[in-house]
Amino acid sequence: MSCLKGFKVQSAFIDPPVVLAPLAGFTDSPFRRIVKEFSAGLTYTEMVSSMGVYFKDKKTLELLNFEEEERPIAAQIFGHDPDSMAYAAKYVEESGFDILDINVGCPTPKIVNSGAGGALLKNLNLLEAIFVKVKRAVKIPVTIKTRKGFARDENVLSEILKIAEGSGIDAITIHGITVEESFKKNCEDWSSIREIASKARIPIVANGGVAKEEDVEKMFIETGASGVMVGRPVLQRPWFIKSSVEYIEKKSLFDISLEAKMNIILRHTELEMEQKGEERAIIEMRKFVIHYVSGLRNASYVKQKINKIKTYRELESLIRAFFVC
Repeated sequence: MSCLKGFKVQSAFIDPPVVLAPLAGFTDSPFRRIVKEFSAGLTYTEMVSSMGVYFKDKKTLELLNFEEEERPIAAQIFGHDPDSMAYAAKYVEESGFDILDINVGCPTPKIVNSGAGGALLKNLNLLEAIFVKVKRAVKIPVTIKTRKGFARDENVLSEILKIAEGSGIDAITIHGITVEESFKKNCEDWSSIREIASKARIPIVANGGVAKEEDVEKMFIETGASGVMVGRPVLQRPWFIKSSVEYIEKKSLFDISLEAKMNIILRHTELEMEQKGEERAIIEMRKFVIHYVSGLRNASYVKQKINKIKTYRELESLIRAFFVC
C-alpha cells in the first residue's frame, strides 16, 4: 500500500500528504505559489505574531496575504497570551485561511525569550489554555507544530498529545528534536514521532531531517505518520515535493532543465515585484537566488554579485548569463 494517501484535517483534504513547512523569511505568497505548482499538498505562511495581528502591525498583516491558487493554505501564529492568540486566530479565519496553525516549537532565542514558540513546552498549563481559547474562537481546523520537548533529551510528546486531543486540536506536526537541540541533525528522533502516531486519534505529520527524496519515503515508513513536512530542500529545488512523490510512486526523480530553473527564478522575481514593488522585491530575491543556485557550477560567482543587484534588469542579466553560459 502506498504511503502517499491523502488525509483530512477536519474539513481540509491534504493530498499529496507532503507539505511545505513554514519558513521564516521565505514562505511568502510568491514563493508558495511557485512551490504549489509542484504538487505541495499544503502550504504555510511564515510565522505570524499574534500581538502584531492584535495591534494591526502593517508588516505583520502583510504576511497573511495569499492567493486562491495556494489553497489549501494554513496560517501559522505564535505568541504566549491566550487572548491575543484567540484574536489572531479569528483574524486568520476571517481572512479566508483553510487552517490555523499554532507554533509550539520555534527555537529562535528572540521567540523563546518572549515566552512563545518552544518556550510553551515549559508551561503545559499555559499551552492548554491557548489551545482551548483558540479552538473556541474559530471554526476552521486548528493544528499545532511542536517539538519533542524543551530541554535536551526531554520527551513530553505524550503529554502534548493528551492536551491537544482533549482541547480539540485537529492535527499535530512533530519535529522529533528538542528546542535546546535546535537543528542538530544527529539529534533527530523519528522513533518519538512513531510512538505518538501509533496512538493518536488525529493526523500526525512528521518533520525534520529530510535532505533528499529518499528521506521523505523513509520518514513515512519509519514514523507511520499521515504526512511529511519538508522545508530547506525546497528552497533550492521548489519542485522537491513533486520529485519526492515521483520517487515514492515510481522510484524515479523529477528534475527540470537549467533553462526551466532560470525561468522559475525570473518568474518568482516578477511575482515578488507584483506584490512588493521592484526595490523591495530585488532585496527579497537575493536570499532566494543564493539557494536556487546552490550546488550549481560557478554558483560562487552569482553569490558574490547578487547582493549588489538593485534592479530587475540587473538581476535578469546576471541570471541569464549564469544559466546560459
